[in-house]
Amino acid sequence: MQDDPKTKHFLNRAAFGPAPGLKTPVHTPTWIKSASHNRPIDVIPAAGGAPRMPDQRAPKDAKARRAKFLDELTQLNTTWIAQLTQPETLWREKMTLFWHDHFACRVRSAFLSQQLNNTVRREALGSFGDLLAAVSKDPAMLQFLNNQQNKKDSPNENFAREVLELFTLGRGHYTEADIKNGARAFTGWAFHPTSDAFVFRPRVHDDGPKTFMGKTGHFSGDDILHIILEDRQTARFITEKIWRYFVHEGPPDEDIAASLAEDFFRSDYDLHKLLTTVFSSSWFYEPRFVGNRIKSPVELLAGMLTQTGGRFEDPRAALFFQRGLSQVLFQPPNVGGWPTGTAWIDSSSLTFRMTVPALIFKNLANDYVPKDDGDANNTTNKAATRNLNCTVDWASLAQQFTKASTGETLAALEDHLLATPTTAANRKLVATQAASSTRDDEWMKQAFTAFMSLPEYQLS
Repeated sequence: MQDDPKTKHFLNRAAFGPAPGLKTPVHTPTWIKSASHNRPIDVIPAAGGAPRMPDQRAPKDAKARRAKFLDELTQLNTTWIAQLTQPETLWREKMTLFWHDHFACRVRSAFLSQQLNNTVRREALGSFGDLLAAVSKDPAMLQFLNNQQNKKDSPNENFAREVLELFTLGRGHYTEADIKNGARAFTGWAFHPTSDAFVFRPRVHDDGPKTFMGKTGHFSGDDILHIILEDRQTARFITEKIWRYFVHEGPPDEDIAASLAEDFFRSDYDLHKLLTTVFSSSWFYEPRFVGNRIKSPVELLAGMLTQTGGRFEDPRAALFFQRGLSQVLFQPPNVGGWPTGTAWIDSSSLTFRMTVPALIFKNLANDYVPKDDGDANNTTNKAATRNLNCTVDWASLAQQFTKASTGETLAALEDHLLATPTTAANRKLVATQAASSTRDDEWMKQAFTAFMSLPEYQLS
């Protein structure tokens, strides 16, 4: 790895960091192909025609339904965390995580959440147009954005507003009239309450003439999505979001952004082509873009598992850390998704972030109790475990990383774990902590934990 910094940077962004035993250099197209396997999650069974949403009008079974929902959501969450780091699915899962935030959705049905997650996973690497259409007709999203209530005689603008503002064009590139007429076009888009399949209800659809983004016609919901995709601003909006996630938190270079957006538009929104262009460019590997991006909590957690090959003894430990770090899969704070960049870090959160490696790998006792947000439907308020231990084959890692001298071994670990070099003082600190161990496997655990506890490990 020390001879190939480009591979490390690529894997820090396209995955969750390099895994132990990686042979370098990595050929980007080959890696993308090998890590793109689509593995749908299927741990929450269909309810067989029973009402899936908790029925607030039936208090006798409300408690049992809520408990079942929390158990299912915990299972769904921990299953995805485990799948995030599988080598054959890494790239597709990273993109699924990206779209999980872009198409943020929170519903009180684990099955619908699973179904949307699988829809996003299936379309994550193909055409953005196909992805947009699939998500827009997904029952969870229709439920979350109130389109079940969007009817000809009582239009609800929530779905249309978020499609325009958050999913495609961005604020400032449409009018209030576009929202109103878009909402009229989406009337009748719903889902069947027992089959969980999209249905179009013509009796509540407004089939009158509508003017949308300068065009007039008897538009349907599909027509609205088509008109949105004809606007180059959609390509620009998506390209810039991908830039901020995979390249740099700040504004993109204007010439690069313009070129990427135009190619993306001309390719009919081919996501694979867009990301391959990004990762194949010379500017992606410039020093100004290396080690400058703050990992989200889930990326931090997945990185620690990926770079050690570790697995939680109790899968619910992953939920404990998501809750403590304020990013719980399937539980976005709102339709706008989670914060990004420096919003993840303050003095309190940084302290906890730097403590996580010791809690995971040393199984230290802790009395940390994530704050209950008061939401009875928030699974993270209920799921709890005190077994935070992660099983790692430290002896195998010792065999892989031990060099001729202690200094060379520490250098190999630093190169494996950190996006950019740390300071001499931090290297001395790591060496001191590791030196307390006499066994090779224990020494390796101490060194890994110490490097992962540095501020530099928060960056990719």
